[in-house]
Amino acid sequence: MTKHFLTLFLIATISTSALAETDKIEVLNGVQLRSGKKNDTRSYVGRIEKHFSFPIELVKKGITNFADKCNNQFKDKRKFTKGNGNCKYHNDNLVESFIIKDIKNAEKLKIYNEAYLLGRIVYNRGSFGYYELVTITESKNNLNQRTISIATRMLEDKEAKTYINLKINKESAFDKSSTKFTLTEISPSETKVSYEYNALTDHWILNKEVSVPQVFASMSKSINDLIQTIEDESTNQKRELASNE
Repeated sequence: MTKHFLTLFLIATISTSALAETDKIEVLNGVQLRSGKKNDTRSYVGRIEKHFSFPIELVKKGITNFADKCNNQFKDKRKFTKGNGNCKYHNDNLVESFIIKDIKNAEKLKIYNEAYLLGRIVYNRGSFGYYELVTITESKNNLNQRTISIATRMLEDKEAKTYINLKINKESAFDKSSTKFTLTEISPSETKVSYEYNALTDHWILNKEVSVPQVFASMSKSINDLIQTIEDESTNQKRELASNE
């Protein structure tokens, strides 16, 4: 049974709420949680909103420092970042993440300000792996505030092959999963972050209604841990900037 869920993914090409009628709703430690089932597929959605007393660029860096987040106890299981020392921030089930910016067919992604791939290796009673597409866009909202959208989406191997030569193949308890951060610049020193996690699974345990409370607890912990790493990294960056002035 998966007890910790990684910071996962979707540029919402499919809305999980459109695929399943909600049968469970809960707010746990500030995280809004929702789940529903259609046929053998269950959807999970988690949302949270936070205000950070940091400039938007520092918060962005606190989100996109993917390679800095892992479980150092799994160091001997790393395949692609063996010599990279300890991760700064703990993530229970994440063995390693590696960023891939040299990709094929990059012109397909020029609609975004930034786009690249992440390779992920996960350990939870066995090793799993997959690639994610990361896309970053910047714009102004209707109040003329600067906004940054950072989205990740788990890729099927067929799509991943259009960008890279595969070193790992998709193996996950989730059929689809995604995250989306929306950063809004409230002031030069304040940023609002809205975060949403979506996942679909037909896993024989995870799709059962009886499993929802445990999954919700895991999602809440994972999302709050993620928010804390953003806070910690933004704090560290602010200190470094101050020391260099």
